[in-house]
Amino acid sequence: MKKIFVIFLITLITLGLFFVCDILFFNYIAKEKMGIAKSVEKYRSNQEINLPKYFIKLTPMSQQYIYEKRNFRPVMNPDSKKESIIIFGCSYAYGYVFNNNQTISYVMSKYSDRPIYNKAMNCWGIQHAIYQLKDKNFYKEIKTKPKYIFYVLMDNSGHYERLYYTAFPDITANNYYLTYKQSGNNLTERKPFLNLYYNFAIFRHIQNKIIKSRVDKNFWESPQKENFNLFILHFKTVNKLIKTLWGSEEDEKNGTSPQLIILTFENTKKEYWQNELEKEGIKIIDIADTIGIHDLIDLKKGLFEPEICSHPNGKLWEKLVPKLKEMYPDL
Repeated sequence: MKKIFVIFLITLITLGLFFVCDILFFNYIAKEKMGIAKSVEKYRSNQEINLPKYFIKLTPMSQQYIYEKRNFRPVMNPDSKKESIIIFGCSYAYGYVFNNNQTISYVMSKYSDRPIYNKAMNCWGIQHAIYQLKDKNFYKEIKTKPKYIFYVLMDNSGHYERLYYTAFPDITANNYYLTYKQSGNNLTERKPFLNLYYNFAIFRHIQNKIIKSRVDKNFWESPQKENFNLFILHFKTVNKLIKTLWGSEEDEKNGTSPQLIILTFENTKKEYWQNELEKEGIKIIDIADTIGIHDLIDLKKGLFEPEICSHPNGKLWEKLVPKLKEMYPDL
C-alpha cells in the first residue's frame, strides 16, 4: 500500500511539474508572438496571456478542420460580368500588414476589368486552395467562371513545409492546422494522432521542430525529385479541381478552360517540380526573372517590408502586373 502511495505521489508531482513547465512555455511563446505583432506598424495583437486561455487550449479539439469565414480582401470590380480572376496563397498574396491598395488584387484591378477575388490568407498554403475549391460555400461568392487562377508561391521552403505541419504558426491556439496526406494519387485530410496529447504546447513545439528538421534536409540539404511528390500532387489536385468545376470538353478543345498560373518567388527549387506541373498545363512564372530584379527580399531593393517580417509591397506588384498584362493581354 505504501509503495502504491509513493508511486501515486511521484506521478502526481511529475504531472504537476509538467503542467507548470507547459504553462511557462505557453506563456513564453505567446509573449514572443505578441512582441513581434506589436512591432509591426498597423498591426496589433489582441491576445491576452492568462491561465484560462491555457486551459481552454487543453480542451479536446475537433478532429475535423473547420473552415472559418475569414476577413478576405474586398472583391475588385465586383459588378463586372466578365470571367473572373481568383488569387490563392498566403500573406504574400493577402498583403499581411499593408492597406488594400498595396495588394496584388488591387494593383491587378488597375489593369483588368474582370472581377478579382483575393482568397489568400495569412499563414495559409497550397492545401487551403484545395479546401476552398472543395467547399460548396466557396462558390456562393464567385459569380462568374474564372479565366485565370493565380497561386502566389512564397520564397524558399515556406509553402513546402506547411504541407507537413499540424500546428502552425501558433502552437498556443486551440485548433489544428489543415494538412493533407497522399493516398495513392489522391489527397486525404490528415488527422492528428492522440488528440489530448497534442494539446500541450511543448509536444506541439517538439513535433514542429522534428518536421522542420526533416524539411530542411529534404528541401535544402539533399533535395531529390521524390521529395517534391506531395508538393506536386497538391498543385495537380488544384488544377484537377479547377478543370472539373469550370472546364468542359469543348473548353479543352478551344483552349478556353481556366488557366492555373503559379507566380513563384525565388529559391523554391523549381528544377524539381516545374516540368512536372507544366506537363499538366500549369503555367509557371518566376517573378524575379519577369521583372528583371533578383534577391527581391533584400530590403535595400524597396520591394519587401517591414524588416521584422518582410512581405512584398505594392511597389513589387506595380512592377509585376504590367508584365503579366503583356503576357496575357486579356487579363
